[in-house]
Amino acid sequence: MPARGWLRAVREAIGLTQRQVAVKAAVKRQSYAQFEAAEERGSISIGSLRRAAGAMDCELVYFIVPRATVAGTFAGLAQLHDPVSGHLKATDNSMALKGRPDRNDAD
Repeated sequence: MPARGWLRAVREAIGLTQRQVAVKAAVKRQSYAQFEAAEERGSISIGSLRRAAGAMDCELVYFIVPRATVAGTFAGLAQLHDPVSGHLKATDNSMALKGRPDRNDAD
């Protein structure tokens, strides 16, 4: 995250003032400034982020990424906690074997 927050970084990168974003978000400039301050503090709501992003003609993308200590990938996380993933692994293995020629066919 940029030191002063994503809202400010994106707003400045696309050349908008707080006032311009506030008008598009239908809030007062002071209210929009509070959005940026709240994000910097880590206390902004998702609704406020969505509203600010929309006013800057941006899309809010919100996600959580597991740390490597939890799982290296989302697939790894699923394998740890999803009982169905074991069946999927077995199916993948079977499908891979099916695509290989039989050893007896090579003669």
